[in-house]
Amino acid sequence: MNDVAGAGRGIPRPALFAGIAVVVAGLAWLAAGGGPTTVRRGPIAVPNPDAEPETEFLVGRVRHVVAADAPARLLPDTVFPEEPARLLWLQGRTAAPLARGGVVVPDGAGGLVRFDERLALGRPLALAGRELLSAAGTRDGSIWVADAEGAVLRVGPDGTQRSAAAVPFDYPALAADPAREDVWLVRSAHRWNFRVPSGAPLLVRLDPAGVAVGELGATVVPAERLLSEFASSGHLAVSGDTVYFAPFIRDEVIAFSRSGDTLWVASRELPQSTAQPRFEVAGGSPTIEYYPVNLGLAVGPDQRLYVLSTPGFTTGAGRLDVFDRVTGTLVRSATLPTALPTIAADAGGRVYLLEEFRLLAGTPPDLREPFADFALDRLGGGRMTLADLRGKVTLINFWASWCHPCRTEMPALDRLRREIAEPDFLFLTMNEDVNSADAEAFMRELGFDFPVLLGRGRLRERYHYLGLPYTVLLDRDGKVVQRWLGFAGHEQILAEKSLIRAELERGAATASTASTRHQH
Repeated sequence: MNDVAGAGRGIPRPALFAGIAVVVAGLAWLAAGGGPTTVRRGPIAVPNPDAEPETEFLVGRVRHVVAADAPARLLPDTVFPEEPARLLWLQGRTAAPLARGGVVVPDGAGGLVRFDERLALGRPLALAGRELLSAAGTRDGSIWVADAEGAVLRVGPDGTQRSAAAVPFDYPALAADPAREDVWLVRSAHRWNFRVPSGAPLLVRLDPAGVAVGELGATVVPAERLLSEFASSGHLAVSGDTVYFAPFIRDEVIAFSRSGDTLWVASRELPQSTAQPRFEVAGGSPTIEYYPVNLGLAVGPDQRLYVLSTPGFTTGAGRLDVFDRVTGTLVRSATLPTALPTIAADAGGRVYLLEEFRLLAGTPPDLREPFADFALDRLGGGRMTLADLRGKVTLINFWASWCHPCRTEMPALDRLRREIAEPDFLFLTMNEDVNSADAEAFMRELGFDFPVLLGRGRLRERYHYLGLPYTVLLDRDGKVVQRWLGFAGHEQILAEKSLIRAELERGAATASTASTRHQH
């Protein structure tokens, strides 16, 4: 995999699947609650007086629909839904609907999390040694997953592997209709290789055994032929006999029939669309000249097609478009305060713009997974193991001296640990620098004195996180309460403090109960 692609314009590759460069601090003003609240809700949408009529034309037999804006302005609700709703995106990561209800979605830290129709958090799913970047659910209850190395596996609800697929793409993303048994593959918009066109189609269909049994579309081959994988990357959604594709860098949404016909092509006259990505040299390093367009695709519980994109030459905001999935007509649009939102929708078409940190309020104790064991040297001497943390609520922060968001986050974490300052709470960090002298210089420069464990460049291989900074809260038994990828400012610190306090109180209550039982 070539890192040069991440240096291009738009959202760098790590931000697309980890949510690092574009943070959700801009959502602090939202009034999203932590559970159902009886509220008087406003309209789902209002008329847009500035919308121009859509235009239609034929290219051969294919119907093209063009609308710069929708006739209705979508009004996302910022209060937690009272009615059943389906999560569509979790901080920009696509949620996959499951046959038995609910969804699974990448957690940004290498695993999957589940949410039911009430947006309640369920049991996480992780596969040892794999970073899971994409998922899809099928009728038999299987969950298909694609990992960071490009492997595609079919697993049971408990993570037991059922089959592996022969994949024609280096880095695939997945989509499926949970009422069917097959799964569709597209080239991932998050990772790609530079290679000449391989002859593989645009989209591939796999049967339950992981065998390719169908294909749609043709690979896009730009003038810079090494960028064909990148130019053909995008997002998929599947419903019934229709497969929807939204290219990563082009202003298109395409509907295919399973038999291979193009049903319609929709566009929104977005100015950042890139027809011909190309290489350029900036600062002595090769980059790709492009701007991201489509960031996600989903069929909602109202059976409309939801498209997440950038609104123009910016990644500081997002755009959400709602299409009639049969005709390709743009129905509603909204501008969002972030390009990596957490969005749910209900069967009536109401959209909810929520805060990830309130949605992920901490995994219940009986569903928590153990933190991977470690034995690491401490900066300054000594050694620490996971067993040393037992009995304490522990906040662990992964960082590196070259990580700019880490430099921003660290003072806030230092203030947090000083504010809590309870004997049953421990804050420590794990450093990813290969050379421990870099970590030592960082700590000396900023004047911190908390424990630093030395990973010497091997932590990511062990803990499978997708980027830095990465923070994990452990309970007294060394199990994961919550993870945070990236740094989202004050709101994240508040969420961390709240969960730490809750774990400290839970432990105290448990100890009190045990003491009472012992006395009797």
